[in-house]
Amino acid sequence: MRKFITDKGFYTSLIAIALPIALQNLISFGVSVTDTIMVGMMGEIQLSACSQANQPQFIFALLTFGLASGGTVLASQYWGKGNVEAIRHVIGIILRTAIIASILFSALVLIFPRPIMNLYLKDAVVIDEAVKYLQIVGWGYFFFGITSSFTIIIRSMEIVKVSLAASCASFVANVVLDYALIFGKFGAPQMGIRGAALATLISRIIEFSIVAFFAFFIDKKLMFRIKYIFIRDKNLFKDYVKYSLPVLCNEFAWGLGISIQAAILGNLSSEIVSANSISGVLNQLATIGIFGVANATCVVVGKKIGEGDMDGARNASFTLMIWSIILGIGAGIFIFLLRKPFAGIYNLSDETRILAENLLIITSVVVFFASVSSTSIVGVLRGAGDTKFALRLELISLWLVAIPLGAVSAFVLHFHPLLVCAFLKIDEPIKSVIATIRTLKPETYKNVTR
Repeated sequence: MRKFITDKGFYTSLIAIALPIALQNLISFGVSVTDTIMVGMMGEIQLSACSQANQPQFIFALLTFGLASGGTVLASQYWGKGNVEAIRHVIGIILRTAIIASILFSALVLIFPRPIMNLYLKDAVVIDEAVKYLQIVGWGYFFFGITSSFTIIIRSMEIVKVSLAASCASFVANVVLDYALIFGKFGAPQMGIRGAALATLISRIIEFSIVAFFAFFIDKKLMFRIKYIFIRDKNLFKDYVKYSLPVLCNEFAWGLGISIQAAILGNLSSEIVSANSISGVLNQLATIGIFGVANATCVVVGKKIGEGDMDGARNASFTLMIWSIILGIGAGIFIFLLRKPFAGIYNLSDETRILAENLLIITSVVVFFASVSSTSIVGVLRGAGDTKFALRLELISLWLVAIPLGAVSAFVLHFHPLLVCAFLKIDEPIKSVIATIRTLKPETYKNVTR
């Protein structure tokens, strides 16, 4: 019989993990909204260009997240066992992979920016602006890949403050540099969309530098050294591949799917692209706490399994699934109430503004299901080592249902763009129901450590 946890100690530990993650997500939102608002002040063309030029970054971020999050399955459970040495080896494997992936992805977007943007946009003027942005921001993929991989994995050891501090510094730098370089303030040249890209690049270098300094000169808990990047542990590597590959494929499949969804919308009109960008920003703000709890859930569940407390893991997952429902309802209400004033911030035509407001109504419903699905999949199933099931669920709900429905409704049936958006988001209700049922099964929870 599962129990809802009321122990104050449980929530204290949870908040200690979730709050810094949520604050970091808030800072990431601040960066996103700053870029969107400042670029949007230049006009809809630049807003659409910046939005679509960030789609490759979105895919890369999810690729990086998948590489690192797969490792959290092992790291969180090894942390529960108290085996720090194994965690160092896991981090070494992840960083080695992240370095290779970062270099390859950077080269791809820097060499082929226009063909990539042709996949997402049909307006030649918007494409030109997007290429300008991508040619600069693409250099930052390397720093982003290393930084995010390292900070994600150390969360498994409940080391969360360093990533928060680095994100704060990056945010301040990005805001100041955005204002200076986009509009030519403080004696800087007026660079427009190129200025936004350069500001992002510099802020990522700053974030990387802070994390690197912490890892090698301040940290006493992990004591990671460069040598671990080159040490090969065959058994641990096999475990990493076994449990991380489904996560990586899951994140990549989801990211690629979202990117294809963006391409579908990009081929409808620049108005719906702008509206979707605005909806995405407010959705990101509303889900800050949700994703903080989801990531904390993975650590909590994994740690309890590593400690051998299976009942504690199941009770924790049950408790946090209940909270995901509450948070999802709150996020939906938040988006619905703010849809009009938020859309009014931007310099939009009346048609685009109305599209954005109506799309935010759809988003306010979808966010409830997204809250439940993220906590169950990113939190419970990954922490419990049940990564293959999550992958199968993603492939079915997104690739066999949502994307085909969206494509057919857009290009065959020629439905209204808002209805197309609704079909493209139908995977979230499907995932939330099925994943929740999966979390209730005892066989879901397993110890994956040696």
